[in-house]
Amino acid sequence: MEFFLFLLFLAIFGFIAAVISYYTKILFFSAKSNYRREELTDIRGDVFRIFLDLLESNGNILYGSFVFFGSAFFVWLWSLLGTVLGEKGPGVFEHIFHMPIFFLGLFFSYPVLKDAYQEKNILGLAKPILSGFALGNLASGAVHYGLDRDLYFLIYLILFFLQMPVLVFLWNQEPILGVSFEPTPSYEEGADWGDSFSDENSFSEEVTHVENEDENPFASETDSYGLGDDPFSDDFK
Repeated sequence: MEFFLFLLFLAIFGFIAAVISYYTKILFFSAKSNYRREELTDIRGDVFRIFLDLLESNGNILYGSFVFFGSAFFVWLWSLLGTVLGEKGPGVFEHIFHMPIFFLGLFFSYPVLKDAYQEKNILGLAKPILSGFALGNLASGAVHYGLDRDLYFLIYLILFFLQMPVLVFLWNQEPILGVSFEPTPSYEEGADWGDSFSDENSFSEEVTHVENEDENPFASETDSYGLGDDPFSDDFK
């Protein structure tokens, strides 16, 4: 029963985060001042694209979905330890195991990880993992508050307003406190650039060769002037 409620709240908070992210983008992060009516009312496709962008952060929707739901499920299992170790009702263990420690740990350690794994594809998984930690924490907290009142409502509000703004910036690909969670593209020591230059050189040589043979009427001449005789007489030399 609790697990199905957790999945339900996970979908609900995911939808809420996507809707807030969409309206925040068009109202604050966009340079537009005029909007069509459909942009403000018909948002189903945009909300769906936000989720797809989240799961495809690493370029692979399978890996993105796995780490997103895996991190959310892990946070839910972690919250159950508070119920096992604590007693019914709000208590020390309940609040400790509902604190977003994994979310905050990844958030503040990401700059260090970004420097250590610079230009690595694994950095693209930080966005779905961070989102899974946040939404999993909110969903598990809603389950425990709704069923057993194991959390104070004020504590839960703090958890909501602490993590939801981060998700809004994260899903809009905006930097948070000066840190961008979008992975930088990797290049293998300029191999791509070298290949592009070599392709351009070969293409230019081929074009030059064709022009010399087909379009240059003096391509077959052996002297430097392109004419049979020296055009200048000896008097002018």
